[in-house]
Amino acid sequence: MMHVMQLPVGELEANCFLVSDEEKNAVIIDPGAEAQYIMSEVRSAELNPLAVLLTHAHFDHFGAAAEVTEAYGIPLYVHPLDEPLLLSVDRSMATGLGFAAAYHKPDPQKIRHFEEGETLKFSEELTFSVLHTPGHTPGCCCFRHEDILFTGDTLFRDGVGRVDFPGGSIRDMRASLLRLGQIEGDCTVYTGHYGKTTLEHERTFGHYLTPRSF
Repeated sequence: MMHVMQLPVGELEANCFLVSDEEKNAVIIDPGAEAQYIMSEVRSAELNPLAVLLTHAHFDHFGAAAEVTEAYGIPLYVHPLDEPLLLSVDRSMATGLGFAAAYHKPDPQKIRHFEEGETLKFSEELTFSVLHTPGHTPGCCCFRHEDILFTGDTLFRDGVGRVDFPGGSIRDMRASLLRLGQIEGDCTVYTGHYGKTTLEHERTFGHYLTPRSF
């Protein structure tokens, strides 16, 4: 059974997730800040990190990625459309968010890409299907494992990510949210900020996953 540990990190309390299998293999999703804290939680849980996955490349979601990937010697996965953000202090919003001094460019040799529809397999249980969901950034993606969905800043509980940053698109966001709303059945949704939700809750009580959305 997959285990998910949610760690709000940094001044903006972006959610970092330690996702592990029964054998303690793990992937780290969106290590946005506080690398030492993240790694202390990895040690406490006796996890073996295999990779870092980014839902998108805004600095509050990858600010600790360089330090974490260097410490463990693991790859950093990002959609190719967001790699230019990842490698720029300005395009990553680090400057705009007031964190330019904390920006640490990840090692380009550690960067790996994924595409829409790809399955990322790190162990027998740690497998994720990639859903490309642009809108917040051009390369925003969600990761799905069975009835678990990591949405980054695409979908929150009773809310959605901003589209007014450079590279954002309200048209793309509408299409991405409609796609999430059309997923069959229910999923537990782990979001980029705030607490978790479910697709059923968002379809029933939200305003964003249907054709009548914003």
